[in-house]
Amino acid sequence: MFYRVVAVILIAASMACSRGNPRPAVAATPTSPTTTGSAESTIVFVGGVSGPMDVLFPGRDQSFQFRNDLETKYRTSLGRAAGTTFVNPEGELVWTQEYIRYRVNGCDHATAVQRVMAQIDGGAPGGICAAPPEGVVLFPSRADSLDFRRQLETKYQQMGRGLSSTAVDLEGAVIWIQEYLRYRANGCDHATAEQKVFSQIDGGPVPDTCQQPCTLAVVPNRLNVFDSPSSDTFEIRPNRAGCSTLNWALTSDAPWLTTQGDFSNSAGYQVVPFNVDRNNGTPRTGRFRVTWSSGSAELVVNQGGSQFTSSLTMTDPFRAGNQSVTECWFRSTNTPCNFTATSNLPGPGAYTYSWRATYSYGTIKETTQVGTSNTFSISDTCGAPASAADGPANDLDVSVTITDSQGNVVNLRSGQGVTPAWRVRLFSC
Repeated sequence: MFYRVVAVILIAASMACSRGNPRPAVAATPTSPTTTGSAESTIVFVGGVSGPMDVLFPGRDQSFQFRNDLETKYRTSLGRAAGTTFVNPEGELVWTQEYIRYRVNGCDHATAVQRVMAQIDGGAPGGICAAPPEGVVLFPSRADSLDFRRQLETKYQQMGRGLSSTAVDLEGAVIWIQEYLRYRANGCDHATAEQKVFSQIDGGPVPDTCQQPCTLAVVPNRLNVFDSPSSDTFEIRPNRAGCSTLNWALTSDAPWLTTQGDFSNSAGYQVVPFNVDRNNGTPRTGRFRVTWSSGSAELVVNQGGSQFTSSLTMTDPFRAGNQSVTECWFRSTNTPCNFTATSNLPGPGAYTYSWRATYSYGTIKETTQVGTSNTFSISDTCGAPASAADGPANDLDVSVTITDSQGNVVNLRSGQGVTPAWRVRLFSC
């Protein structure tokens, strides 16, 4: 039984301290422990952040360090005599933190107690009880936390645990552990939180929590994807409560990496859906960058290279012969623009090529071709509406889908992968 309980303690501590949320929330005003007879503080939300994740608690090693320092404080500074308890300091710290984690994440007192006791009995950790609207991280009343600690004492006694020696009385332990966690959940680092708690133990007033500047994080901040086209999401997360009005803009530095929607003028927490185009060339890297008034963060997307070697080229025979170009000039009465696609798809026999070209020349013009030819051509004339002596340029969008006899497919498009963006230039005659 002893080893089973220790294993459960370690699992719960890991679960409580390794959540996905990288941001502590920050209270606008301090919420000190209430008196034993006071009404319960209303737990109105889960996180103090503008997104779906629970309140972040410190790592178990830091919480243990606080509990050890609290022991030293009581023994040396306060001169308290040692007493006994069935709950050893490790179990006291882990399960008190777990109880408070449930409470600040929307669970009532009875639910939080039941879930902790179930974990001690070997059950799986329970989920949080509510989604986290933005707000101050409110902690449970002193009366509730003390009642939990007394039930924990009874639980350990019923489990046949031996007595442990501690100078920190039961009430002091649970109240100061809670106060330490309140400071940690509201933006303070370990040293600051401990100092603020110890100043209260020494009779000082309740210090404010730690206000942090508003920042944003991109979660995840790195992705590796295959060469095939794909869609996914990432999150823009403010670091604390009160940052929902922080304005930001999102940009991509790669044409093959695009968002589903406009995020050029956004604020607060957002889930961003995005698309990755097929990569028909070598491995490549693109970035989404979110910027705000005082900083920036980014998501790096690494895309693997294609197993097939493919290419798409354009020539302007009237101007450059068979040389590959990025512009086709309409400056004669019948100027051709020629395109060639190649690939090493493994299926035997002829490939099927599905071509499409569009551009604007007075109106939108579109040409298509489907067949076994890996070449394609469009032609147009000089002097049509929108042309001029200096040859104004318009985008030329050319795409081809190559399919072999085994159903393998490669999509090539101007302006994507290793193919540069193309244009037509419209000259007067």
